[in-house]
Amino acid sequence: MHTQQDPVINNWYTNLTGKLFKVRMVSYGDTGAGSLVIEYIDGSKQIISRREWDCLKLMEHNNRRVRRKQTSSEQAEVTS
Repeated sequence: MHTQQDPVINNWYTNLTGKLFKVRMVSYGDTGAGSLVIEYIDGSKQIISRREWDCLKLMEHNNRRVRRKQTSSEQAEVTS
């Protein structure tokens, strides 16, 4: 389900076309958030206005840190 969301720095979002991006910066003015810098998974960045952000239909991507399971060789390096 797509909902209007406030931009949260370092959170990942997915738009209607399935593009994954992260909010890198939010600039604030007298009337609140003025513009945002978003970074796509490929590293490209885009500056958008808060008005443009509010028009996007977004899903918040799972922002939990995922712990990668260590392989046996990595475990051996840690213990030695």
